Amino acid sequence: MNYIQQLWQRIIESDNQPLLDKIYALQQTIEAEKQHNQELNSLLSNTKQKYNELEAENLLLEADNSLLTKQIEELMIKQQSKDKELEDYWNNKIKPTTSIKYSARDGKPMNIIDFFNKNNDKVPTMTGSSGDVLANNILKYVQKNVKYTKDIITSGRSEQWQWANETMATKKGDCEDGAILMANMMLKSGIPYWRIRLNGGDVKGGGHAYVTYLREKDNKFYVLDWCYWPNESINFGQPWADAKNYFGIWFSWNKKYGFIKDTLDR
Repeated sequence: MNYIQQLWQRIIESDNQPLLDKIYALQQTIEAEKQHNQELNSLLSNTKQKYNELEAENLLLEADNSLLTKQIEELMIKQQSKDKELEDYWNNKIKPTTSIKYSARDGKPMNIIDFFNKNNDKVPTMTGSSGDVLANNILKYVQKNVKYTKDIITSGRSEQWQWANETMATKKGDCEDGAILMANMMLKSGIPYWRIRLNGGDVKGGGHAYVTYLREKDNKFYVLDWCYWPNESINFGQPWADAKNYFGIWFSWNKKYGFIKDTLDR
């Protein structure tokens, strides 16, 4: 019998109850610690297993994310390619020019393409879930906030086109003034320039200026007219090809190019 066993035997034989109680309590503590350690080891094992499972899931998610990112990039490239094709088509369907001269201000011939993106620093921007929503919201904004007023009243001239800033400041203008404001708001709000056209041409009742917009939904041009038959333009109610009150275009233009005697596929 070794020393510990001998010592334990002497303690038992001594009938020292307080000492026996302390030893018993110590044994209970030791057992409790063993149980606690077992629970900790089990928890650690479960945690490691869960970590491994999460790590595996994370690798799968990374793979899925990488695939999704690649698919999104491919879709963006396809969309950009499609947009470039549309841009090239509409910019070259009719031979383009970089200058259309018209006595638009002060009786002096000027390049009317300059009415895009010049003197529009005070023009507001708008937001929308798509270009189509933006265009429709801008049409309604101009209809609501600009009062149709003839040039002779605003400027004392029979013909005086306003910069977008001027119309924005006075909230007054005739057909081309509201159209120029609309077009610059659309451009400044992020709609691609080639989807926006300003047009001068014949309509029922005489000459007129108005916006046409190449809608994203179907890539067809729609009349967005803030002052002549305005209710027919809300929510893209007038595709250019079917707009009965609009007869022919003398000239149209976007930010970069002008087009003489355009038809917009009518």
